[in-house]
Amino acid sequence: MRLPQVRVRPRALAYLALAVVATAPAWIVEHPPLQDFPFHAATLRIIHSLHDPAFGFADVYRADLIHTEYLLYYLVGDILAYVLGVKLANVAMLCLYLGAMPIAMGALLRALGRDERLSIFAVPLSVNVMFCFGLLPFVFGFPVMFGALAAAVRHFEKPTRRSGIVLGVFTVLCFYAHVLPFALFGLGCIALFPWTRPHRWPAAAAPMVPGLLLVAWWTLGSKAGTVEGDGPLAALKRNGLEPFAPIDAALQQVPEWSIHVFRDASEVRWLVALGLVATMSVGLAAGDRDHALPAARGWFVLPAVCVVAYLSLGAHLGDVWMFGQRFAVPALLTAVPLLRMPRGARGALVTGAALAVTLGSTVNVCKHFVQFEREEVGELDDAIAAMEPRKRVAGLIYDKGSQVMSDRYVPFLHFVSYYQEEKGGVVQFAYTGFPHWPIQYQPGKFPPPGTLPRLRWEWTPEQVPIGELYPYYDYVLARGHGFNPPPGTFHQAWHGGRWTVWAKD
Repeated sequence: MRLPQVRVRPRALAYLALAVVATAPAWIVEHPPLQDFPFHAATLRIIHSLHDPAFGFADVYRADLIHTEYLLYYLVGDILAYVLGVKLANVAMLCLYLGAMPIAMGALLRALGRDERLSIFAVPLSVNVMFCFGLLPFVFGFPVMFGALAAAVRHFEKPTRRSGIVLGVFTVLCFYAHVLPFALFGLGCIALFPWTRPHRWPAAAAPMVPGLLLVAWWTLGSKAGTVEGDGPLAALKRNGLEPFAPIDAALQQVPEWSIHVFRDASEVRWLVALGLVATMSVGLAAGDRDHALPAARGWFVLPAVCVVAYLSLGAHLGDVWMFGQRFAVPALLTAVPLLRMPRGARGALVTGAALAVTLGSTVNVCKHFVQFEREEVGELDDAIAAMEPRKRVAGLIYDKGSQVMSDRYVPFLHFVSYYQEEKGGVVQFAYTGFPHWPIQYQPGKFPPPGTLPRLRWEWTPEQVPIGELYPYYDYVLARGHGFNPPPGTFHQAWHGGRWTVWAKD
């Protein structure tokens, strides 16, 4: 019996190699300077090991995956953890995001009739401000969104049962990746919908019915975006409609909310180079026949909406921070399909230039991540090793700054979560207990003061009273100097150059 032959396009192998190169920042260091990454690493540990007595989670925590829009990120991570272990699964999730961006963008470009080589431009844009803030479910939603829109374009052009099922699945996956990419997906479907062919409307719209039902559930019953529990629409009306800054200031801050991630601004220079290549691409394509589908004319709606949202929405939506600012990144990403790739030798020239900028940008990111690991992380692993497993640990970060990352970031703010990822127990500060988070406390198990911590607890360790720390916590993990506990409460159990472990007396 002859096995069926599998034909692989040489170009597909080239894009796979590009995706692998794009993942380098995810695995180049053990502790990437992504501000909320330790949160997500610890949360995946709790979800995966909730009932494992080696970590001691079950008496304190419970999973609440139904009421979070971050379900897909943790579901995929949990599945990977069964094969790779939790630590490598967290790295794999970063790889999935970075590697999937050019692949999903290429699929969308092919569906729109654009040259898929334009997907190269997505790679340098993937290491952006929101990624470095560690808003991982948010950025993870973008390759899912681009894949979903590619499926939508194909289904709208030629509706079949198979394409409808694919689109329906992508619609649900996009919703559970993150609600903001899902909202852009919905707008993209409206912009690309075959409005001029009414006979296709029922078949084209049918796969999106599950998405509409999920939107109704989220609108009426989700706790995301609000502390009071009154729903996201009420929170939007209350404090989400005032711009986060006047229009002139918001325009000046575009790099700060999109591409400026390192203190030396080296990544900005690479992004300027990418912009020059994009300009060259559009210029050299002048006069070439455009093979894009007519439906591609509506694509401009997505970057336009992102720009308007960036300029008009507020800084907070309930307990969700950086709300309007988040739209700067998708504005850049959704602009990629508006580019044109020239044909022939001119196209090869642009492709080579784009690859050179992509490789240089990726090397630059890796160099800065390695510098952060070698010069600033310090003896964190030794500090964690000095603490027994399944204990209660408070993290007090006095030395917050980084000389590698932009001063907008505080990459050490949540490093205490690495203890929970490795050894279990309870840590503070954590998002556990917040309405949108997939992990909640068991009744009566909130750490002191017995409710959610006060606003900016983690940012102001000098204001944390000893009564919240002693006698509840077994250890205090401090970075920098500033913790001076009264006699009879905590004693210094371990000290390194940057980290100190205080043990309860």
